[in-house]
Amino acid sequence: MDIDLYNSELCLTHNAPIRLLSARGVRIHCTAGVVWLTVAGEAGDILLRPGDSHLVRGRGLALLEAIGSGQVRFEKAARPLSTFLRAQWQQWQQWRRSLSDRPLLVRHSPLPLPAASRQFGA
Repeated sequence: MDIDLYNSELCLTHNAPIRLLSARGVRIHCTAGVVWLTVAGEAGDILLRPGDSHLVRGRGLALLEAIGSGQVRFEKAARPLSTFLRAQWQQWQQWRRSLSDRPLLVRHSPLPLPAASRQFGA
């Protein structure tokens, strides 16, 4: 079964685990019941109750199962700060490069000093 891990809701039943592959970066929200989550590479198991959520950080297999019956919603987590800053930096560099395509303003030499100022400094 293919599950859209970025925008879907799933009803779970007791003793019927769901295998989630490539779930890194997905936030799992429990909307009903109690859900048991195990993620390879993360310490311990996670129990989610209605209103709880967990961001999957591990790269391995994740197993999701209801204790009784349960319901979860998947959503893509926000971009990490480093990714956001990298995108901002790239936009700034593009903007800076676009300035080099424009003609430069011609700078005029400063106005000559009045005659009295020239004599005082000499």
